[in-house]
Amino acid sequence: MLKPLLALLVLACALPGSAAADPALAPGHYRLLEQALQRYQALARQPGLTALPALPRRSIRVEETWAGVPALRALLSALGDLHGSLPQSSDGNVLDQALVDALMRFQERHGLAPDGVLGPATLRQLTTPLSKRVKQIEWTLARWRELPPNPHQRAIIVNIPRFRLYALDASDEEESRWLQIDVVVGKAVEDLHTPTFSADLTHVIFNPYWDVPSSIARKEILPAARRDADYLVRNHYELVDSAGKVVAASAAALEEVAAGRLRLRQQPGPDNALGAVKFVLPNENSIYLHDSPARSLFTRPIRAASHGCIRVADAAALAEWVLQGVPGMTREHIDGAMQDGQPLRIDLKEPIRVYIVYGTAIAREDGSVLFLDDLYGLEKD
Repeated sequence: MLKPLLALLVLACALPGSAAADPALAPGHYRLLEQALQRYQALARQPGLTALPALPRRSIRVEETWAGVPALRALLSALGDLHGSLPQSSDGNVLDQALVDALMRFQERHGLAPDGVLGPATLRQLTTPLSKRVKQIEWTLARWRELPPNPHQRAIIVNIPRFRLYALDASDEEESRWLQIDVVVGKAVEDLHTPTFSADLTHVIFNPYWDVPSSIARKEILPAARRDADYLVRNHYELVDSAGKVVAASAAALEEVAAGRLRLRQQPGPDNALGAVKFVLPNENSIYLHDSPARSLFTRPIRAASHGCIRVADAAALAEWVLQGVPGMTREHIDGAMQDGQPLRIDLKEPIRVYIVYGTAIAREDGSVLFLDDLYGLEKD
């Protein structure tokens, strides 16, 4: 198990240090989440707040009438999404624009499309007992306390259920200065979950080969190669022996791959599964961060689509942040290296600690709290 550090779990947040051992080293977002816990504990003592009536057979939109509007107004006001003494419609049952704006703020905080439409998914989040929100905060705080201290200056935090990466130059850096990038994480299938752990990012490889994991080779690539004799060539796969020598593809050689005596790798190029850059953090889970040619995955609201490794939406921006201070590695040179097509390894002078975390409650500096779905079902009592 791990020990304190970063924050948020943000998680959106986070930063190196050991909150339990020395609060002065604890990131501010941990304290923000502690404050949010007190607030939601008080709200949970008002169970009637989330008692909204059922929707009619259709969703409710702006200027439409619904019997639950007064209760919705009270709930969004208590949660802080409805700001100030905003004007109300003369008809107390009308979903006026002020209430729609508040509903959009609520939707954004709960991972929903902020469209201001009151539909089944939004109602489900609105009627979730606030006692469950308290549990989510407690779960996240507990995980935060288990994180190990950061032995380095900089840190990268990936919050799995938030589908986002945060890069921080210092533990007291303001949220507005963080580099934030969307990511794709492991599928919500037990064997494909992205695990939580911490490790040091030690080097970056531009235009990497992809050494295909044996499980993917056996389950996905070998069956396709047996059906289609041109599959390996068309997708730029090659067979390699233990010495790194390329072996000619044949039916017999494919069986050697299945037996583990040969391995598959994909050559660098536009269709390489790792894209144009790989961020290496040696660990027992064989997990790393990388670019991806599958750009459509980053447009999904639920970005759980990998075999466990973490795909980065803007790998060039991350490479620029990781390689800051490395002679010759300007953004222009990074873009050129990614387009060059030739493998290039850059070792870091000082490692960067990477934390892969799982937090479904995120406190932000503006006072709002995000609540995320329990993607892998880890928070069941």
